[in-house]
Amino acid sequence: MKEPGQPSRVGLLAPPAAALGPSGGREKDSKPPRPDCGSGRGPPRVQVDPLERCDWEQAVLQDELVRVATTEREAAASPWSVTLRRGEGGVDQEKQRLAQRARELESQEEELRCRDAFYKEQLGRLERQNLEAYRLSSQQFHEAATKIEGAIKPRRVEPVCSGLQAQILRCYRDRLQEVLLCADLVRAYQHCVSSAHKG
Repeated sequence: MKEPGQPSRVGLLAPPAAALGPSGGREKDSKPPRPDCGSGRGPPRVQVDPLERCDWEQAVLQDELVRVATTEREAAASPWSVTLRRGEGGVDQEKQRLAQRARELESQEEELRCRDAFYKEQLGRLERQNLEAYRLSSQQFHEAATKIEGAIKPRRVEPVCSGLQAQILRCYRDRLQEVLLCADLVRAYQHCVSSAHKG
């Protein structure tokens, strides 16, 4: 038996899902129906079998799922999805641009390697030319030096007029106050040196 203050286990019959509006459920600001107190003002209370109530709840849940799926489909078709696709296209374009840049860098590196090999080859060629020119000029220098040495008269190492030179030095030491007395020796020395130059 049931006490008068307890609500019944069987709920009120709710309107079908189509009558709930486009959202498929109750509006947020709508109020739940109040239990009928027997005043006759509200809708009549109808007893519903638990199996029927379960079927009704399943239908409401299915309608709600359909509504959510429709909302998600609409969101997928919104401009955001276009933006995402553009973003993916942007990523593809960025990948293509990076791949193009990588190819350009590889070609530049290959060109630099070719230039490096070319310059090394040129440097080696110039070094060989310089070495050959050094050998040739060194050989020519030694030949010319030998030829000139043969053409130049050898110098005499012995002093010229050494006897007169010694006499002049002795005269100057002996007559410090009368150096003019050595003038005849000096003239004879000058004559000897000039005749040695001419000969």
